[in-house]
Amino acid sequence: ISVQIALAASTVLTYTVPGDPNIRYRCKFAFPYNANVWVGYNTTPIVPPAGAVTTTTNQKVELNPGQYDEARFVHGGDVLSFISDSIVVNAGLTLLELPSPK
Repeated sequence: ISVQIALAASTVLTYTVPGDPNIRYRCKFAFPYNANVWVGYNTTPIVPPAGAVTTTTNQKVELNPGQYDEARFVHGGDVLSFISDSIVVNAGLTLLELPSPK
């Protein structure tokens, strides 16, 4: 499954991974090299305010996950939320369904 993403500045965009929680996917993200995109996994990310340190407790938020050709693993029904401090076009993600454990 390939998903194209275009973000408006400071506006959260969500995507629900298809299927039920028993379906696992390898998720690879693609962002322009100069983009700052925060991705929340089943949580809503925020753009950190200037001059501040923000923390998330028991929440998974990452800046440009997979930027170095790494994969993340998600389940059907997970909600991925995206936000950036500027307009971002030509971003996306690819989901590869993994075999069910036996």
